[in-house]
Amino acid sequence: MTHGLPHATEVIPGRPAALREMPKVASTSKEVPRILIAHSGRQHSHQAALALREAGYLSCYATGVPVSRRQFGKALEGLLRRFSVYDEVDLPLNLTRVNMVAPVINRILARHLPESVVAPIQYETYRVFDRWVAGLIARSRFDVVIAYENTALLTFQAAKKIGAKCILDAASLHHVEQDQHYVSKLPGAYKARVDLFKDRELMLADCIFTASSLATRSYVANTPSGKRVKTILLGVDVERFRPGQSYFKKSSRQPFRFIFVGSATAKKGFDLILDCMDVLLSDGLSLELLVAGKIDQHLLSGRERLWESIRKYGIISQGELASVLTQAQCLLLPSHFDSFGMVVTEAMASGLPVIVSDMVGAQELVSEGRNGFVVPVGSVDALTRAMRWCVHNPDAVRKMSIAARTTAEQMSWANYRRHFTDAVREVLLG
Repeated sequence: MTHGLPHATEVIPGRPAALREMPKVASTSKEVPRILIAHSGRQHSHQAALALREAGYLSCYATGVPVSRRQFGKALEGLLRRFSVYDEVDLPLNLTRVNMVAPVINRILARHLPESVVAPIQYETYRVFDRWVAGLIARSRFDVVIAYENTALLTFQAAKKIGAKCILDAASLHHVEQDQHYVSKLPGAYKARVDLFKDRELMLADCIFTASSLATRSYVANTPSGKRVKTILLGVDVERFRPGQSYFKKSSRQPFRFIFVGSATAKKGFDLILDCMDVLLSDGLSLELLVAGKIDQHLLSGRERLWESIRKYGIISQGELASVLTQAQCLLLPSHFDSFGMVVTEAMASGLPVIVSDMVGAQELVSEGRNGFVVPVGSVDALTRAMRWCVHNPDAVRKMSIAARTTAEQMSWANYRRHFTDAVREVLLG
């Protein structure tokens, strides 16, 4: 829980441990830096690319997701329009390069194969993307290279050869911290190889960007002394995600509607949600669960009595999600670990209070009982109590909407881009 909403903080081992507000720093160099940013999917990388473009720093955005349907001409434009759930990004096409091997293969395989089979293949597609970006770097000149976990090793090695600084934008917690809270389904020997690559990426990075104080602490505790770590909280589109009028007109006689967004897996605590629903429905309470995302069907095995209380939307676009969120009353995200959890701010912007675990980075935005609740990770009892309170107190939950929206309004993507650019300037000057 937090009382302030710092967007960018820096931790340098050897200095006081408490996070401190990072001052804005203007670049003193007369030469405009050339920066490459590379991500095999999207996550929040397009917002980072937009930040660099606004500052005049972006030389190349290498991505696995097209920024525009026009990128491949009319032949593929219709196909992208049909299957892509991503928005177009206002970036010049001449500054972008696309290699879609990772998202295409992962999207196809994830529909038909279990995680234990899909995950190793996913990591190999990340290697393909990493090798491709390293080739881009070898053919050009960059002052800074920004890459993301699992696709940064060869990229950073190529960057070091040309004297560029390397920033690892870490979208998760350090793997040592992850292992303390969740048992990976990767084969043991393969996971050891993945972790080794992650450690090498960290060693090559001049600075690590994280999305929350929770993630920052995990890297400070598990990386060599002196490694710079900066916290930049993620943002939300406060214009797209807004409270709907129907939210305020919900009748207390209707079932209370919780919502889960994302991959409905055990890692995200979806099995805990199902356990809680079992208890609450057995007690005769009226509730429904909306799910926007792919559900691990193994978790529903033997839970047939829950099916009629779960409304499935599947994988949807951001525009569709904005509409679906307004149909719910409270977001659930009891993840075993989540570096930030962008859906938390999206739900808050939509006027929904949230219930998150204490291993979700966005917990620092939650003011207990005012815009949501934080529960101990893995605790079915605590999650059940919080959900039960919501079902019994729908009017009180509705009153929390204003506080949730107010919190989200401080987390706009415009603010994120400003703090991201400041953090990059700090690395340039360092």
